[in-house]
Amino acid sequence: MDHKGIGRELRDPTRRHFIRAATVTAGGVLAAPFVLRHALGDVPAHVLKMTMSDVRAHPVYPVLNQFSADVLRRTNGAVEIKVYGAGELGSQNNGLTGIQTGITDLVCTTTGYIETIYPQVAVLDLPYIFRTSAEAEAVLDGPVGTKLFSLFPARGIYGLSWGDWGWRSVTHVTKSVPEPADIVGTKIRVQPGAIYAATYKTLHATPVVIDLSETYLALSEHAVDAVELPMISLVAGKFYEVARHVSLTNFVYNAGAILAGKRSLDRLEASYQTAIREAALGISPVWRTTVQQSTQDAIALVKNKGGTVVNVDQAAYAKALQPVYTAYDPIVGEDLVREIRSQIGAG
Repeated sequence: MDHKGIGRELRDPTRRHFIRAATVTAGGVLAAPFVLRHALGDVPAHVLKMTMSDVRAHPVYPVLNQFSADVLRRTNGAVEIKVYGAGELGSQNNGLTGIQTGITDLVCTTTGYIETIYPQVAVLDLPYIFRTSAEAEAVLDGPVGTKLFSLFPARGIYGLSWGDWGWRSVTHVTKSVPEPADIVGTKIRVQPGAIYAATYKTLHATPVVIDLSETYLALSEHAVDAVELPMISLVAGKFYEVARHVSLTNFVYNAGAILAGKRSLDRLEASYQTAIREAALGISPVWRTTVQQSTQDAIALVKNKGGTVVNVDQAAYAKALQPVYTAYDPIVGEDLVREIRSQIGAG
C-alpha cells in the first residue's frame, strides 16, 4: 500500500473518524493494532494464524485483534492468534482451503466465499431476503444460523460466530444505477459465490470474479465498470478513488463468520477450544456495532471526497430479481427459505 497515500488519508478529518470508529470497541476501549502480549510475558504454547477476507485498513481487522487479545487473556497467555489481512497468506479464495488443510487455523470471511464449499449458505445472499440488519442478526443468531454451522464440520471446518460486512452496494466508474435498466451491460466485479453471478446475470449485467487485491487495478484500467462491495470495504481498499458513483442497491446483507479449521481446533486442549469459541461469540456484538458505525462514516467519507451516493428503486430491483429465487430454491432448500421468511414475518 502507498504509505504517502495513507498519510494523506489520515490527515483527512473524515478519514480519521472512519479509522477511529474502526479501532474503538462498543465499550470505548481502543482495540490493539496487532496481537497483545500477555501481561506475564509468557511464551504462548500455541500460535495460530488467522486470515480475513479484507485488508488491514478494514474496520473488522482491529475487531479481530480484540478477539485475539481476549483469547490470549482467557487462556492465560497460552494461545496467541496472529491476524493477517487479505492477500498476506494467499488469495481470498484460499482462506477456507487453508483452514481445511491446516496451513492456517482460522479465517474471518463472508458468505460469498463460504458458499463455494457449502452451497446452502447462499440462502443468506438471496436478493432482499432481509429487509433490515436486525432481521438478519436474529436469523443468524437463531436456529437457521445454528443449522448452517452444523453443516461445516463434515468438510473440516467449525463455525464459531456470525457477524457481517454491512450491506453490499454497487459502485460504478461512470454512473449511478438507480433503476434495473441502468445496470444492463455493466461489467461488475463480484465475490466468487455462484449466487452473485446469478444475480447480476439476471439483471443482464456481466459478473466477473476478481480477487480483492486485483480489483483496484481492474477498475482503474476499465477491465470492469463497477464493483459490488459493502461501503466499508470500498473505503478500506480506496476503490472510491477510481469508482466514484455509489448506488445503495443493498441486495444483500453481507453476513460473515469466524471459522476455525477442525484439525487445528481439535488438537488444542478442551479448555482452549472453549476459550476460542466463547471469545468468538463475545466479539459478535462489537463486530456488528463497529460495522454499522463505520458504514455511516464510509458514506460520509465518499461524499466528502466528491463521490455520489444515491438510493435506488429497490422495489423494481426486487421484482427483476425474483427469478433468482426460482433458480436457488432447490439449491438452498425451500424449507430453509420458508423458515427465514416465517421468522422475520415475511410470509
